[in-house]
Amino acid sequence: MIRPGIWRRELSVPLQSLQSELNRLFEDYWHPGSPASAASAPTDLATAVWTPAIDLSESPQEIVLVVDLPGVDPTAIDLSLTENVLTLRGEKGTIELAPESHGRVRERAVGGFHRQITLTEAVDFDRVSAETKNGVLTVRLPKLEAAKPRTIPIQPVVS
Repeated sequence: MIRPGIWRRELSVPLQSLQSELNRLFEDYWHPGSPASAASAPTDLATAVWTPAIDLSESPQEIVLVVDLPGVDPTAIDLSLTENVLTLRGEKGTIELAPESHGRVRERAVGGFHRQITLTEAVDFDRVSAETKNGVLTVRLPKLEAAKPRTIPIQPVVS
């Protein structure tokens, strides 16, 4: 038996991808040649089979993303950051049952996943870190330090 919440989440994935693709197309139409439109690539609409749950939190120093990825091999996760968009892709394989057993209920999602998270602040790319423990991926994205005001001393000119 599949729980209703899973259906709702799985049905929203193609709609979110379609929304992102339409936004990209409108951006290209209204602002052709802009750096944002030149760097954006078409969204892959057919890759997501399931959507991992995320928590996104923000402090003055960093943005932290926590993703539930039970049963996903950390080497099968592709994490990338382009401008202000964090992309998470991967594959969750099935666990093979013994040949004489027959599955009666299958609720665990398997297959590919794809999430894109738009960040609201500029991130220090060189200090981004990611780690996984017990099927939970934690990504720490330190914010760029704002330009701090400083006093510039004025030297008198001696003539």
